[in-house]
Amino acid sequence: MVIQPLTLANKSLFDRYACHTATRLSSYAFAALYIWRNLFEFHWAIIDDRFCVFAKHGGDYFMPIMPMGSAPSERAIRESYAFMLQANRNKQIARIENVPEERVSFFQQMGFRAVLKETEYFYETEALIQLRGNRYKSKRSAYNAFVKNYPAAALEPYQPCYLADCLALYDSWRQERRAKYDEPIYQGMLDDSWHAHRTGLMTAAQLGLIGRVVYIDGELKGYIFGYPLNSKIFCILFEVTRLELKGLPQFIYREFCREQTDYQWINAMDDSGLENLKRVKLSYRPAGLISSYNVFLP
Repeated sequence: MVIQPLTLANKSLFDRYACHTATRLSSYAFAALYIWRNLFEFHWAIIDDRFCVFAKHGGDYFMPIMPMGSAPSERAIRESYAFMLQANRNKQIARIENVPEERVSFFQQMGFRAVLKETEYFYETEALIQLRGNRYKSKRSAYNAFVKNYPAAALEPYQPCYLADCLALYDSWRQERRAKYDEPIYQGMLDDSWHAHRTGLMTAAQLGLIGRVVYIDGELKGYIFGYPLNSKIFCILFEVTRLELKGLPQFIYREFCREQTDYQWINAMDDSGLENLKRVKLSYRPAGLISSYNVFLP
């Protein structure tokens, strides 16, 4: 088996296989993987007409998603896993990540063990736009307060000339987060995410990302990006706002969702195991939680 580096030129081929992989998980999109290219070396191969992605870190490989195609392929799974076992110095690194819950039994029948990786948050788009009822009272209040204080605020399409401002905003936001949460893993995630945001911002058009920014008095106060997973689901990739502006997070999130009425569902991704992020995502009252699993051979 020959693997090749995953580049922007491979996006159309990736998308061709992804559209036949029925899943609601956000990871099965080119952008969701490619933005992490500064931390991982991504490669790909076609096995049994399945698109197989490999991520290399520290000299060892794992699969960030299962082989993509119209249906699971035992041959593609076994050959790709055998490649990892042969190539890896540390055999325990070999695994397949982000397996949808509905596919777990297929892997278990092949002898794989499954462990829960994370849970993604799934919302009705219309609910995030309307914010109706008592359960969204605090969200409406924050949104209305922001609109009252900044009536001219509006979302603008992201342009490459905004790159420096966005990175400066992320740096400022990261420092504030660091000061508030001193947990080492979280601080490491803030640093890793800087690379992901930078890559996403620099290659937004090539990745098919939809980005919006909010400027107030000529100063960038927030940005938000996402991408369509399929014809029904839109994924929110990342969002950064000035923390001192009350209601800005609710404003930018609601207004961004207003633009996604072609999609029935919003996938807000996972909470990275962070309690503060979990509370925020639960406060938007998800319609459902989507579990993903890592599978490996004992």
